[in-house]
Amino acid sequence: MLVLKRSIQLFIIAAMAVSGIASAGEHYHPFAESLDFNPDWQFFAPVDVEQMEELHPRKRANKGWFVTYDRMHVGLTRPNINGSQSSKIDMTWGNRWDLGFMGEKNTGWLFSWTSISGPNVYNDRRDPRLQIPADGVERFTPLRPRFPFDPDFGDGTILVRQSLNVATITNLEFNRTWRLSPYHYGGILEPMIGFRYIGFNDYARNEQHSYINTTGGPLAIPNAEQFIQETTRTDNRMVTAQLGYRYVQPVNRMTFSNDGRFFAGPNYQSQGYSNYNFIYTAAGTIPAGLGNPYQQLSTFAGRDNTEFVVGMDVRFEAAYQFTKAFNVRMGGQVLYIGRGVWRGSNPGQGPQNENDQNIVSPAWTFGATFNR
Repeated sequence: MLVLKRSIQLFIIAAMAVSGIASAGEHYHPFAESLDFNPDWQFFAPVDVEQMEELHPRKRANKGWFVTYDRMHVGLTRPNINGSQSSKIDMTWGNRWDLGFMGEKNTGWLFSWTSISGPNVYNDRRDPRLQIPADGVERFTPLRPRFPFDPDFGDGTILVRQSLNVATITNLEFNRTWRLSPYHYGGILEPMIGFRYIGFNDYARNEQHSYINTTGGPLAIPNAEQFIQETTRTDNRMVTAQLGYRYVQPVNRMTFSNDGRFFAGPNYQSQGYSNYNFIYTAAGTIPAGLGNPYQQLSTFAGRDNTEFVVGMDVRFEAAYQFTKAFNVRMGGQVLYIGRGVWRGSNPGQGPQNENDQNIVSPAWTFGATFNR
């Protein structure tokens, strides 16, 4: 009887405690998980505009994991080489992903990855192949490429290229973020600190195609063709510290944001040069002393350098809220590196040692955001 009475007392105490917590408007989760930020998990529920306007700005800023994707139409200034018009900007396409997390205590992390292939801008020309059907046999038929890397156009021509602006960019960021208290009109500032890696690869390519004779003599007609290709690859590996911010202003279904990131650090540079010389005769053989029908004379030279880079990355975006946790957005971005970038050229085509150039890269972006 005493045991039963004791059990009833404990039950009543527990019931009163639970009732008190419930009446206070709190929820008790003794085993809450780290992902328990949106208890209903209805990310694609319709937007309640009236409720959105009544919510405190801090409540409108989502917590937990978020991911964004942007397609980028990107421009890049040209290098300082002969005939390149270094102030001109060439356009290409790229992709940007952001993955992040914001905790209940308004601290979080942000990882960003950007990949840009190009631009690939050349001056191209199509040269006719050497045709000498002296004995009625056409040695250089249109359907047979002369060189291993030569595309078969089927019209007896060869593509000769001179590069103007050829590069690729890879950008990685890792930041620690904070969310400050909203301002009077609902704007929210999120400072960040972290590091950034930028891989910038620059390519210079110059080709020459000509007819030659291998028998000598002033009246000798060309009986061979020669193709020379020079390539210089310059790699920039920038490892920098970074300070930045993100400012967000919600207005009904719209969210306007502005990002600014400022970085500085060393740039580890390297450059390599190669030369390929191909000769092919009309008779299909090279006279004694010239080697095989495909004669390849290649050279390679490499060198390293280190510079200090400073730059900034500014973004502005406007997003439209479609569902509770999904929006589409568009905006712009400008990446500026003020100094310390090496962009090379081939011998005779411009300065090879200008390892302190700058970069201006504007972009238009459009994409989508999930849970931010």
